Amino acid sequence: MDGTKIEANANRYTFVWGKAVVKQKAKLQENVQTLFASIEELERQEEQKHRGRDLPELGEAAQISSEKLEEAVKRLEAELQEKPKDKPLKKAVRTIRKDFLPRLQKYEAQQEILGNRNSFSKTDPDATFMRMKEDHMRNGQLKPGYNVQIGTENQFIVGYSLHQRPTDTRCLKPHLEKLKTSLGKLPATVIADAGYGGEENYAYLETEQIEALVKYNTYHKEKLKQWQKDISKIDNWRYDETEDTWTCAAKQKLYFVRESKETTETGYEIIHRHYRSANCEGCPLVRRRTEIER
Repeated sequence: MDGTKIEANANRYTFVWGKAVVKQKAKLQENVQTLFASIEELERQEEQKHRGRDLPELGEAAQISSEKLEEAVKRLEAELQEKPKDKPLKKAVRTIRKDFLPRLQKYEAQQEILGNRNSFSKTDPDATFMRMKEDHMRNGQLKPGYNVQIGTENQFIVGYSLHQRPTDTRCLKPHLEKLKTSLGKLPATVIADAGYGGEENYAYLETEQIEALVKYNTYHKEKLKQWQKDISKIDNWRYDETEDTWTCAAKQKLYFVRESKETTETGYEIIHRHYRSANCEGCPLVRRRTEIER
């Protein structure tokens, strides 16, 4: 199987970035909280403490939703009917209705469209911005598109799938699951390039008893002399299975200290094992390793 990126029929300048939405939404929520704090301060200055207590509680800034804000502004509007000449309150209600609430609703809608993605196109919300293989300007420009996966056998296409993920790694499992649904079975062998190499994919193929002819992503790099001489690569250290220790290029042993778990967006758990040396102080290779990492 292999994948190719196809550019969507969408304007390349209609992007919406997930990180920008999160940042703008958080800033807006802080502004909302600041506005309500200023209203409460005005109430206290007017010695109308019961009014201040009647203000709706929005909670922490991150918990402010468009539903909560809608409910809050309705209560402020009701209070404004009792005090129609209250200019600060009137200004606050207008700011919420004309600015804060519409923007918060927009950000929530954008996050709903994004899902687990980091971008989408306004003119084709299903498209994700990704780097295309054909880059005539050679500037790595991101364009709206899709990642199309195709599986073949004896030069016949036996299955295809469309993905919003730009990398092939996380397309293997859903592609094969779709193939299983349409054909009623999984292939006996999967042949794919290093773009599909990853622990999650290897674990899935092993569980499904599929022969995996799939290189891992550093397969070719490990053949280079530069890689083999790089003392910062743990692959070039010696591992003692009996003691569960690693020995670095400076002949220092690193002992196992703990495990940590990382959960991918698909729910797969990766277990990391952490090792530590008793003493790296004064090691002449530490500076060299730092220079290599830089």
